[in-house]
Amino acid sequence: MIMNKKKQLHNKITQQDSHMLWSYLIYTFGIAWGTELLLIAIFNFNLLSESIELILYFTVIGFGAGMAPAYAAFFVQRSHNGITFKVFCRQIFHTPYVRRSIGYLFVFAIIQFVACVVQESYLGNPWYLFILFMPMMIFGGGLEEIGWRGVFQPLLEKRFPFLAAVLIEGIIWSVWHLPLWFLPNSTQRDMNFTSFTLYTIILGLTLAAAYRLTKCIWVTILIHAWGNTVLGGMYTLTSLNNNLNIKTLIVYGIQAAIIMLLLTYHKNNKNISAGS
Repeated sequence: MIMNKKKQLHNKITQQDSHMLWSYLIYTFGIAWGTELLLIAIFNFNLLSESIELILYFTVIGFGAGMAPAYAAFFVQRSHNGITFKVFCRQIFHTPYVRRSIGYLFVFAIIQFVACVVQESYLGNPWYLFILFMPMMIFGGGLEEIGWRGVFQPLLEKRFPFLAAVLIEGIIWSVWHLPLWFLPNSTQRDMNFTSFTLYTIILGLTLAAAYRLTKCIWVTILIHAWGNTVLGGMYTLTSLNNNLNIKTLIVYGIQAAIIMLLLTYHKNNKNISAGS
């Protein structure tokens, strides 16, 4: 009987939800891959001068492909729910639990930092560059959360259990980045795709858990930006550039276990509060 109830809980996706989910994927892949394929053609056929190509690269990646999940999230919600841009922006900054959000922001930031430090080497950049890198990484990855965690993950969780939704989202998120492997100036070009995919699954788990615990999109934006700042900005990308190894698997395993313990602790506390 319990199993049947659990099964019903994850089958509450409506036809409209399903349509939103697929519309989101079409928009985000269409915008991202379309702009990236345009850049690949420009670079491969030397259609512009090097200086213009470089400017175009950062402009298109930053405001085109990088913002595709946010654009897709707005288009989908505008089409299906009729929300205005003002309401859409309010959703991003909505903070139902202020103390909890700030607390978990620091907890997940520490988890990300430790997971990076035990695997990577410090690049030697001055520590004050964190202040510079963070705003850059909000645009260079963080704003993706408006779509992936703000729209796609919650829709997936209406159909699948949490961990299954995380796994599906992580794999799709990894494939979404695929054209970057064919761009000359991209960081991903030197990465091992299998290692990157596992990383996106673990990062996806971290961000999905942060959103589940805080119900706050801006928290996931900052955690994502922080992760990109630490890994690649201040420390090396060895774990992503090389084949998977035992050390990385152990670190990811411990990270996943800690996150699941946090979710379990929160769930138990919630049940106790509800019962008292």
